[in-house]
Amino acid sequence: MSNIRGITGLSDLKNEVQILLSLGLKALNQMINLELLVDLDQDNTFAYQAIAALRSEYLKLEQQKTIITVVGTMKAGKSTAINAIVGREILPNRNAPMTAIPTLIKHYKGRQQPHLILTDIAREPIVQLIQDLQVAFADPCHQHKLDQLRSDQDLFMTVEKIQQDIQVIDEVVGEVEILEFMILINDLIRISPVLDLEFPFDLYQDIERLPIIEVEFIHFADSDEFHGQLILIDTPGPNEAGQPHLRAMLQQQLQHASSVIVVMDYTQLKSEADAQVREDLKEFVNTMDHRIYALVNKFDNCDRNGMKQDELKTFVEGLTQGLIAKQYVYPISAKLAYLANQAKQSYLLHGTLPDAENVAWVEDFYVEAGLRRVAHRTTEHILDGIEDLWQQSKFKAPLDGVIKASHQQSLLVILDSAIDKLISYVHTFNQMRVKKFSELCKGIYGQGAAMNTDHIGVMTDRIFNKLQIDMSSLEKSAQLLKQSIADLASA
Repeated sequence: MSNIRGITGLSDLKNEVQILLSLGLKALNQMINLELLVDLDQDNTFAYQAIAALRSEYLKLEQQKTIITVVGTMKAGKSTAINAIVGREILPNRNAPMTAIPTLIKHYKGRQQPHLILTDIAREPIVQLIQDLQVAFADPCHQHKLDQLRSDQDLFMTVEKIQQDIQVIDEVVGEVEILEFMILINDLIRISPVLDLEFPFDLYQDIERLPIIEVEFIHFADSDEFHGQLILIDTPGPNEAGQPHLRAMLQQQLQHASSVIVVMDYTQLKSEADAQVREDLKEFVNTMDHRIYALVNKFDNCDRNGMKQDELKTFVEGLTQGLIAKQYVYPISAKLAYLANQAKQSYLLHGTLPDAENVAWVEDFYVEAGLRRVAHRTTEHILDGIEDLWQQSKFKAPLDGVIKASHQQSLLVILDSAIDKLISYVHTFNQMRVKKFSELCKGIYGQGAAMNTDHIGVMTDRIFNKLQIDMSSLEKSAQLLKQSIADLASA
């Protein structure tokens, strides 16, 4: 075991955490190889998930990558909240669900035009599905299914593009083009089952396989300091499109998170869908000691009879059974923040706003800013309206307290996330090991035989003679590191 007492700064902490992650991965792999975990599940699913999560944490440390997973139910305003964080319309605001598979949004300094990047391993399943659909469309037996699709004009436009051999390129540039790509993916999901095919959701569990949108986050444009990579994960809502696989996909993406933002609908706090998200978070909370935040969206709907800010924070803490502490609850209006950002950027670039007849958000801005009458749309009133909407949105608090703080303290956040996951998984495996030893002893000494610690100790020595690390010692070392991280964070 390495010398934790010698830690003097972040660099030492990073080295120590990586050493422990490596030792933990080695021990877990050996446990699988020795078939010691069959009491948990026959195929070691949990063990493999733990190994994948710890490997992900190691890579995040190597690349100083802070990952904030954003979750929420359909229509909670998750896409609008992400647009407000980024400061521009990266994700489409539509009534229909548009996040078919998890999508990464990465702050890329200086990149004004958003670029959606697809690696080969992300492209190949989509290309293969399109080829399979082309074969299915050409089959005379499926003619009645094509007629069925023809009844949906928008959907059939995608069918025709597939028949004309649509190409899936590795880089999509521009907001409109990215929207078209997302529509394609959503249409593929809807078309496939009609032709008895399945969209390959299981191939998009790994974070390395996900599409990534690179764009400069407007609120970080003036920052010259390098704090590592800041990445948001936009996840499909677990209640979208009635797709049962989405919950499993959500749980998988939570495993990649350095921190989590839960977007909740102020008007639907007790809905069944929000309850599902809370249950998913409860399953995940064992690997995160904190860093779970709530953006309670649509707080601008609060009237004189509604819950006010302090009451709401206490309510959400109770609703989540303490999972989200009230100091991490932020009542906001993502729509007002989004409109303020859009108007501000347009005014900075062009000195005016676009024609409301051509750009949908402009009329929304005028309405929310109290500028319905054209005569009131002077420069002074527009700038005042931008500032008023930003203040009313209450978005500055989570932007500073969650997003900017996570970026500025990225290495501490990543270290804390890694050590939390290591402690959680090692603790779980330690409990599994005791359970397995008890079962083995019962088999050797009989059901009624007394099983004292000496017997269990003998079995420990025999079964773990090939293991090079004691998991209990590893957990203790991880706990010491966690305290070191906390000390540096408070310094």
